[in-house]
Amino acid sequence: MPPSPWPVSVVRWERVSRSARTWMFAVSVLVVGIEEAAAQSLRDQVSNVVTAQGPTGASHTPDSLAADRSRETLLALFGVELSSTPLASGSSGFTYEFNSALGVPARTSQTFGAFFTERAQRSGEGQWSLGLVVQNASFTSVQGADLTNGAFPVNAQRAAGTGQPLAVDSLRLQLSTSTITLRTVYGVTDRLDIGGAIPFVQARFDGTRVTTVDSQPTFQFAREGRASGLGDAAFTARYRLAGRGATGLAVGTDIRLPTGRASNLLGTGKVAARGQVIGTAETGRFGVSANVGAGTGGASDEWFASGAVTVAAAPRVTLVGEVLGRRLTNLHRLLPVYAPHTAVPQVESMRWVADERTAVAIGYAVAGAKWNISGSVLLSANVLMRFTDGGLRARVTPSLTLDYDFPPF
Repeated sequence: MPPSPWPVSVVRWERVSRSARTWMFAVSVLVVGIEEAAAQSLRDQVSNVVTAQGPTGASHTPDSLAADRSRETLLALFGVELSSTPLASGSSGFTYEFNSALGVPARTSQTFGAFFTERAQRSGEGQWSLGLVVQNASFTSVQGADLTNGAFPVNAQRAAGTGQPLAVDSLRLQLSTSTITLRTVYGVTDRLDIGGAIPFVQARFDGTRVTTVDSQPTFQFAREGRASGLGDAAFTARYRLAGRGATGLAVGTDIRLPTGRASNLLGTGKVAARGQVIGTAETGRFGVSANVGAGTGGASDEWFASGAVTVAAAPRVTLVGEVLGRRLTNLHRLLPVYAPHTAVPQVESMRWVADERTAVAIGYAVAGAKWNISGSVLLSANVLMRFTDGGLRARVTPSLTLDYDFPPF
């Protein structure tokens, strides 16, 4: 009689069952992790990457107080920076003024204006423009230190009184935003424009943290996430005080509403207001504009200034060069500060703190072109390049804009 197949079958079934249970457990953990990530705000998910701690060996004891302080400092920095990327100007590319001699509106400028620097010329009475702006920003460094290569120290520990760290928590973080903004401008009179902008924002991140103790790296945590929704909507008004044609002086104000969720890094959670003075001088194909102003509320109070040169390289093409400067009072340089470990004697823990004695100044350079494809359709492309290292830096931020102007005749 052949041997019974039951023992072999039972063994095989047990192996299959054990394997199935293992896979079921792994899938359940993954599903729970996905559900937890989905339930968390993007801000909380980034927070977990900075602070969540696993076992690293007997020679290393995490300092939760230091980790929490670094997290608060970095999240405050991220919140200010993500909501402070410069937005494209709301001015119309085509500017008109009523010509009493001809009895019709006439173009006042041979150029189509700059990207971020306003010009004094207004759209013209009855002139309405509608635009769509697409902008992408990928943040690559913090205070000049590369954030994407896994070498940015979030926390560290050292023997008291020494300079060489015994353990370092290193963060790799890829953080980016994509913004699609619908904007409109309407000329109430030849001197007064009103407008609005509604941004739709998607914020994404992918982060990992590794703890290195005695030159031995230990993986700690990984998380990726994204959030999308409305950003902070804006209402604008511009009034021309003096001048006619292509040269003049104007003032403007912007009001931004907290329509974007701050918990998902899509907005500031606070009302913001800005005011500025605008000056323009233009002769033939060349134009120069300058803005200076201040803002309050939102992520930070600020002072700002900008200048632009525009050249009508051809009747349908304008070349643009700009320089922007901003000083954000709530954006500070980070300092690595050591303090006694909360649980281990003779050990000091590093945490990042904001140096509130200083406010970070940010500088940008802009280059691009505007092309009148046909009729009143204007296609614009530019790159925004940050040339200062303070804060969270996106090296290059490209933008693409499509505008359509409804002529007032």
